[in-house]
Amino acid sequence: MRQTIGMICAHQPRHLLRIVPLLALILGASALGAALPGGGVVAAGVAPRTVEVLPITPCSEINKRKIIITRTSIGIQGAVTTLNYRTNQWAISVLDPMYRLSSSYRPTGLVAITWRGVLSPKGGYLLKREAADALNAMFTQAKVSKISLKILSAYRSYSTQVATFAKWVAQAGLQQARKYSAIPGHSEHQLGTTVDLGSINGVAWSNPRFPTSATALWLEANAYRFGFVRSYPAGSANIALSCYGAEAWHWRYVGKSLAYEIVCSAQVPRIFLWARQNGGDRVIGPACDSLTPPEGYVLPSPSVTPPASDVPSESPADSPSESPSASPTEPVASPS
Repeated sequence: MRQTIGMICAHQPRHLLRIVPLLALILGASALGAALPGGGVVAAGVAPRTVEVLPITPCSEINKRKIIITRTSIGIQGAVTTLNYRTNQWAISVLDPMYRLSSSYRPTGLVAITWRGVLSPKGGYLLKREAADALNAMFTQAKVSKISLKILSAYRSYSTQVATFAKWVAQAGLQQARKYSAIPGHSEHQLGTTVDLGSINGVAWSNPRFPTSATALWLEANAYRFGFVRSYPAGSANIALSCYGAEAWHWRYVGKSLAYEIVCSAQVPRIFLWARQNGGDRVIGPACDSLTPPEGYVLPSPSVTPPASDVPSESPADSPSESPSASPTEPVASPS
């Protein structure tokens, strides 16, 4: 039986691979081979194949689209509603200048949290309960490491983002503002799982030195262990894939397992989440061995790493020169 399935995987057209998961249900996964972390199975002795995922719209193409401003709304030409945000799979929702939330969306389960990361009815910020609990735990651990974090921004409603975006347009102009501030409906803050973080006594978030500060470096090394990922990493290639300038202060809660997998993949979160939304297989990067998986997490076999050519990516035309910022350094900008 294993040889038969192996022949199907090795010699038949790619679309026939869809038969394999169905056979696994009928015959049992053990009869077919090892299960893939990203879905599907691998027959014994056959190299794994990734699911073909249509590439996400390149940032360079999105940035050419017009922003439409009326008396009551701000939008981008051709924008569409993202998937999953109203389900328990909100952690994999893609939000960028193309994919948006409904203007009426307000996440459920919001709780109050203080600027020091303490859950309290008197807190000045709101987050989904899961994100707030994780953030509180991260603040506590940071103190042990002599890092004093503070919240700069958390949940923002659609109307609040309208005011935020308008403010930066007034200060810097439309094209500059869209590099670092999300158009209303496109902000991860509206999910209620995203925070902008700074330091109480250290380098200010707006200081060009913040990305290399003790606070930023601690977050870079430890935030994933609490379920947070940095949405907009530095480097011209990453900026070209995330559609926004680098932000060392912007952290999105996705849960411990997903955060570990994103950091392990070494992919920009936008690219990883797009592949996950569309059934793509897990990507295992070269630095996985140096990371700490969540308690109880089942480590996949290194053999499931997909070939580089199959990893979902953007068009080669999305070069650093066409990205929102071609500089690999972190710019001074407002929290998005």
